[in-house]
Amino acid sequence: MPNWKKKIDKLTSEIEKPKTGLLAMIETTETELQENAANQKEETKERTEDNLVYQANIKNLVEAEGLVSAAIKVLTKYYDSLDKYDKKEAEEVKKLPGEDEARPETWESEKGYQGQSGAGTKVIETLQFILDNTEKEEKEAHKDEMSAQHTFEDSMTKLKGEERELQKSLAKLKKTLADKQAELLESQKSLKETVAVKEAAEAYLLKIKPGCDFITENYDKRGKHRAAESKALAKAAKLLKGTPAYKAAESQSELESLGSCRDTCEKAGRSHAKCKACLADVSIPGYCAGHPDTDGC
Repeated sequence: MPNWKKKIDKLTSEIEKPKTGLLAMIETTETELQENAANQKEETKERTEDNLVYQANIKNLVEAEGLVSAAIKVLTKYYDSLDKYDKKEAEEVKKLPGEDEARPETWESEKGYQGQSGAGTKVIETLQFILDNTEKEEKEAHKDEMSAQHTFEDSMTKLKGEERELQKSLAKLKKTLADKQAELLESQKSLKETVAVKEAAEAYLLKIKPGCDFITENYDKRGKHRAAESKALAKAAKLLKGTPAYKAAESQSELESLGSCRDTCEKAGRSHAKCKACLADVSIPGYCAGHPDTDGC
């Protein structure tokens, strides 16, 4: 008989044991699923916010690049036209009577008349430097955005995979829990039935205990009595079989067993071929063919 109490304790432990029981494992898995979903949501939110910042930054950089490029073009054109004007004006300097051709005092030091072209070149170089750095910053922003997007996609792929595995594990744990709970209920029912049978048997044994005690206490004495009773019965049977009444009854019973062959057997005798053939339900010649030594063959 199964040890239902031991089995119930084992099933209860498998279901309710802290940390390693099915209920605890299901709770842990559900918590991990919730954390996984929260991580996906948070990472998606952060990625969206970062992308919006990236788009705004790129927009500003592109606008800045456009403005600086436009400024460079305008200033380049302006300083080129200004430079041509200054040079033309310098060529038109008149000579005073009796003197060499007049030249500006700075002509020699500047290796020729340059007007505002030097300052204009520095401004344009500065703007070009700003443009180059802005374009570099834009490229870096694109690169960082692509890297961040790839990192996000890798992380989401990992989280989605973990989510699927957790869902499979949770489904398996819940099925196992249902099976164990059903088995536990069946075991509790069987234990209850076993206890009821045991209690009923104990009550019955208690009820018949006086009679059992009497039999146990008088077992040897009853054995001797049974031997004497058996001997007396055997003697009585022998005496009974020797009485005329028993013999007559035995003879009558034997005749009745002959059935339709009774008259034939009474007349010819039980050992005669007529009686034997009748009882065998064959003809006399047929019986004698197989039993030639029978009386009457």
